Amino acid sequence: MKELLFVFSFFLLLASCKDKQKQNINAGEQLAKNYCGSCHLYPEPGLLDKTTWREAVLPSMAFMMGIDAVYEMPLDNFKSPVISIEDWKKIASFYFNQAPDSMAGQGREPIHEFTDLFLTRQVTISEGKLPSASYIKIDSANHWIFVANAFDSSLHIYDQELKLVASNNMHSTIVNIQFANSILKTGNRSGIVTNIGIMNPNDQQTGSLDTFNINEKGKLIYSSRLFDTMPRPVEISGCDLNNDGLRDYLVCGFGNKAGALYWMKGVKGHAYQKQIIRPLPGAIKSYIDDVNHDRLPDIITLMSQADEGIFLFQNKGNGIFETKTLLRFPPVYGSSYFEMKDFNGDGFKDIIYTCGDNADYSYKVLKNFHGLYIFLNDGHNNFIKKYFFPVHGAFKAMASDFDKDGDLDIAMISYFPDEKLQPQESFVYLQQNKNFQFTPFTIKEFDAGRWLTMDVGDLDADGDDDIVLGSLVPPVSAQEEKWKNNSSQKAEFLLLENKTRK
Repeated sequence: MKELLFVFSFFLLLASCKDKQKQNINAGEQLAKNYCGSCHLYPEPGLLDKTTWREAVLPSMAFMMGIDAVYEMPLDNFKSPVISIEDWKKIASFYFNQAPDSMAGQGREPIHEFTDLFLTRQVTISEGKLPSASYIKIDSANHWIFVANAFDSSLHIYDQELKLVASNNMHSTIVNIQFANSILKTGNRSGIVTNIGIMNPNDQQTGSLDTFNINEKGKLIYSSRLFDTMPRPVEISGCDLNNDGLRDYLVCGFGNKAGALYWMKGVKGHAYQKQIIRPLPGAIKSYIDDVNHDRLPDIITLMSQADEGIFLFQNKGNGIFETKTLLRFPPVYGSSYFEMKDFNGDGFKDIIYTCGDNADYSYKVLKNFHGLYIFLNDGHNNFIKKYFFPVHGAFKAMASDFDKDGDLDIAMISYFPDEKLQPQESFVYLQQNKNFQFTPFTIKEFDAGRWLTMDVGDLDADGDDDIVLGSLVPPVSAQEEKWKNNSSQKAEFLLLENKTRK
């Protein structure tokens, strides 16, 4: 009888412990949804492995919430904790217990095939220097390639034979150029350049917007500064957002922990007033379009950093914008780029999206959700996932009918590929065969650079689109030594000349 009572008591205690453990897990999950989900999309534990949660992400998040006692981290800007230590430990325990021991793989075969669609040529860097292309652009009318150099503030112009046409000191780190209508015909080039200021993550207000004028020989003949003191802008677009006939500028102020999507409202006397649209960092790219056909320009923007997603800002007039969430992603996705194109030919613009920015707290782990996504528009600006192709560190994807067979193909670059097992995924060409069935290819020169920038255009005016890839190696000693000692990785940029119409 005593033995039976002991056994019964043991199982009762075991059940009680399991119930308590389940209660703690449920409590930790609910706390995570309440606290973590208040700033961004709630991240599921399965998005990262146990080690990454415990050693990298959770300590950083505790610091953001003002908790220093748990990890003995000094507090600088956060004086008042927003959560108790007891509740934080429940959240941390929930993530650690529910996360996998290791990340699953991509679930696809490695890319082995080389495409024969392109003839690849390259411009190599000078001895002892690092590739530093912060921006690259094809000028189809002039048959030029613009390449901005981040480390000497220059803008180089090459012709279609890759001969240097001109080199201009822009006194800024160019990450985007908006050309005036003159780019549609040969001759002078004018427009605005976005100067990011300091490229590395920071919250200094060192960005600026400059105008420029370049003559038909590629020489800079005029430049002026419109405004500065900007939070690490990555894209600035000229527009008239309030239909008053004056020039405004939409600013993707990426920042770091501080930044914003805002516009500089043009007022009489060549002055500007700052108008905030979304007071959060991470704005990467915007489209300006009259989405609802009310003759007021609306804005569609990709946001990264913490609250990641694609948002529609509907223009209500008088400088007021109403926000609609089109797509939202977890904060570990690393949203990097998007395009809007009609992929299925139904007359509505769809979304091509990449995530793969791995320069964050979880940089040591490869993520199986990084890659290319296609979301189809149902005609009412509701977007549904249609296609996903996993690529570690996917950074940019551009769609075009490269093989001229009537459907859209995709060129994609990765800045953070799997260098050990799949370095060839640093460039991927997805050739569409039929109805969202793609065959992946790469190029033999996939490792000739570290591809940060890309553009698509008909450089030689033969009727098919070519591709240019720009390489940038961050000035960190370990990276410098690696690249200086690797004789094969010396390209400043690559030209992939399309042979379809040859």
